[in-house]
Amino acid sequence: MATAGRRPADSVAERLQRETHAFEFAQAVAILQRLAPHGTPPGHGVDPRQETVRLHGPLAPVLPVSALGPLRPPDRDDARPALPVHLFGLGGPDGPLPYAYQEWLQARRARKDHAPAAFLDLFHQRLLGQLYRTLQKHRIAAPFDAPDRSATRQILRALTGLLPRTLHERQAVPDAALLGRTAILANRRRSAGGFQSIVRGHFGVPVRIEQFDGAWSPLPDGACTRLGRGGGNNRLGLGALAGSRVWDEQAGIRIILGPMPLASYVGFLPGGDRHRELMALARFYFGIDMACRLVLQLAPEQSPRPVLDRRAPLRLGQTSWLAGKTDAPRRCILSDTREPKWS
Repeated sequence: MATAGRRPADSVAERLQRETHAFEFAQAVAILQRLAPHGTPPGHGVDPRQETVRLHGPLAPVLPVSALGPLRPPDRDDARPALPVHLFGLGGPDGPLPYAYQEWLQARRARKDHAPAAFLDLFHQRLLGQLYRTLQKHRIAAPFDAPDRSATRQILRALTGLLPRTLHERQAVPDAALLGRTAILANRRRSAGGFQSIVRGHFGVPVRIEQFDGAWSPLPDGACTRLGRGGGNNRLGLGALAGSRVWDEQAGIRIILGPMPLASYVGFLPGGDRHRELMALARFYFGIDMACRLVLQLAPEQSPRPVLDRRAPLRLGQTSWLAGKTDAPRRCILSDTREPKWS
């Protein structure tokens, strides 16, 4: 809670009005567009009078100190704010308008004749509007207010593997969480480090991945050793096997989360939202053939007191333990078959 003498935080609109020079061109126009959502965005309409902001380009042969000039509020002649833009236009040190014409425009302005500059600003409105439209299209973070209409979003979906419409929002985790990690998901060579980065970034909990978590894999009937007539795989040293299963050292991985608070810990237990999201991330990243063993670690000071309650029954080995207090984190190991094992 703020103290009584603390200065209240300024809104983004107030800061734009006071410190226009601290904003980028596309950022400033986007803020003004949000302040007037029913107006036409610059560069998207046919009538410049319907656009949300008046854009004035450079008409003086001087080098400005910032990309934007002071934002001017609406006046009695026009209900739209006016934004001077110095980075692109007909004039300026690098503009196509000859210096002689720019000096003439300055002389006319000194005589209170603004008609020539207003005429050229008709072209500036269109040029700067198209510049804003281009920046919105080709900058990834620019269309933050309408990401679904961004052309970049389709590219991210293609790189992530979510381009077909039938795959949209099919995972337990939102598509936005996956698209935000396209740099990792676009690499088809899956790694433990990449998945660890995804889990840490999405859930915000300590995570460690242990590879080569072996398990027994059942053999198909055609691979088992059979004796007698019609038997197979019975040549000792070549194909004979004792038993109906083999040890697979690369069967899966072990995901170790924590130590973490009790609220986060409960969410990762079977039936919790975080558990479903984590398993969905693992299947999406590694595929359905990779077994995942989940190890949850509860911070020692977060261990709840066992209280018998019909509304919130205890889960032995998951939320309650028979042992007394300990300085080590409580652990719950959940196999890929969702059956709890304890240690």
